[in-house]
Amino acid sequence: MSTCFLPFEVTGPKSQVPIVLVPPGALRGWTIWKPHEEVLTKKYRVVRVQLLNVVYSEKKQLPPKDYALRWESQALKNTLDKLGMPKVHLVGWSHGGQIALDFALNNPNSIATLTLIEPSAYWLARAYGKKIKEEQDFRAFYDSLHIPPTEDDLIGFLRLVELVSEGTDPRSMPPWPLWNQRKTTLLGLRTDLEHSDDIARLRLLRDKPVLLVKGKESTLAVGVDLLAEELPNAKVLVLPDGHASHIVAQDQFIGEFEQFISGW
Repeated sequence: MSTCFLPFEVTGPKSQVPIVLVPPGALRGWTIWKPHEEVLTKKYRVVRVQLLNVVYSEKKQLPPKDYALRWESQALKNTLDKLGMPKVHLVGWSHGGQIALDFALNNPNSIATLTLIEPSAYWLARAYGKKIKEEQDFRAFYDSLHIPPTEDDLIGFLRLVELVSEGTDPRSMPPWPLWNQRKTTLLGLRTDLEHSDDIARLRLLRDKPVLLVKGKESTLAVGVDLLAEELPNAKVLVLPDGHASHIVAQDQFIGEFEQFISGW
């Protein structure tokens, strides 16, 4: 991969350590962080990035055949270097949490704090020799995924990641036009299943301030539970609702997050 950079938006007053928000990498992309940015930017320098997987979809392109999750974490490193940000409070959700974790493992000295919201770190389960339903469900989904994805594929994904309940027609929801427009981003999320790492490398983060966030009703929190075993000093925050708990309980999440990063 040639040197790539992520699109970014920087807002807020200058601060010694900026906050970097990494989105899930599919469908709405970085807009998912806009409400959080509007609150945090009153006190902090905030950087929202858009992932390459979403950029491909915006250009009406499929992700390259050799596209890998590490493309995203390396592009994040390139972008932060370009911005002159040697140390950051890094926050990632779901696929973005997996990217944030990979960035942290490759650049531990760049991490002031690390916040991971239900990262899709399936390689951890494989390292433990565990077969988990979450990963099996995603593998079944990708085994049947069309190229390019169909509307039925999109609906199946939305239900799988708990963004739409069984009794709701996603076509009637306000985000549907954008979701449908960017459904090719589903292809790039397969990298969550393909990515692997050495569990021993997690020792690089044992002395780092780490916040692990999960929803009380979520079925997608195995990454948090496994990381909590490997990072005994990490703080675990349980919020109401499911996979999008930091959105549903935004005020609570931001309050806990601000308290967590204070002093670092």
